[in-house]
Amino acid sequence: MTGIAALALFAVFTTYYVSNVRSKKIVNEEVISKHKVKQPKEFIDKRTAEQVNRKFYSHEKIQAGAQMDFVGYPSTFSKMVNSGQLTIVGQVTGSNSFVSNDLPHTIADVGVQKVLHGDSSQKNKIIRVMFLGGNIATENTSDKVVTVEYSEDRLPRAGEKIAMILSKAESGTNNIPGEFWLTQFAHKSVFFQDKDGQYRRTPEAKSIGGGTSDSNWSQNDFNAKDDKKMNDGMNKLINSKQ
Repeated sequence: MTGIAALALFAVFTTYYVSNVRSKKIVNEEVISKHKVKQPKEFIDKRTAEQVNRKFYSHEKIQAGAQMDFVGYPSTFSKMVNSGQLTIVGQVTGSNSFVSNDLPHTIADVGVQKVLHGDSSQKNKIIRVMFLGGNIATENTSDKVVTVEYSEDRLPRAGEKIAMILSKAESGTNNIPGEFWLTQFAHKSVFFQDKDGQYRRTPEAKSIGGGTSDSNWSQNDFNAKDDKKMNDGMNKLINSKQ
């Protein structure tokens, strides 16, 4: 298959100041509160996330390739952000599959933990975001369902933290009902949180064949440099909103 898809915790420390005034010891007690650090709201617990993932990803997995050409792809991270309407950090809470033109699509429910750019009223809401790939019945029998995942378009899993640059989909896009968002330039604006806490795009597969070794190397080199540039930009933006 191939396809193209256009706490609040207050850390309170009590410090005791002792000062001598006119030979009389006076003890002044002051409570100093450190800057309030707001921790993002958790939308789903680990146990529930595991249940959601077991159900959605219970089918045979098929890895597929997809050739994508991005017209007007931005040269800088700031331009990437400005190309979308909403940039968020969120937590995946669920997934639902839809099929359009014999291609699977997944609508992920995402709880918005931070709004980095755009409509701040979306914070703490659950929004719907479309991803390419998902569950679909095979051509031979409708009884067998497989999970199609495209090479760079990794499907999200419940419980994962994810940063995304989004734009609102037009009504009826891919025959999917209800309101939902699209990721800008597909996987290029999707950053999954790694174990070290950093958000990164899924690296693109290295180009092989279809041209000279020099041209393949150039594309691989561009992809790696572009990933680093965009990853650095997203993490810098997230850290600036702490």
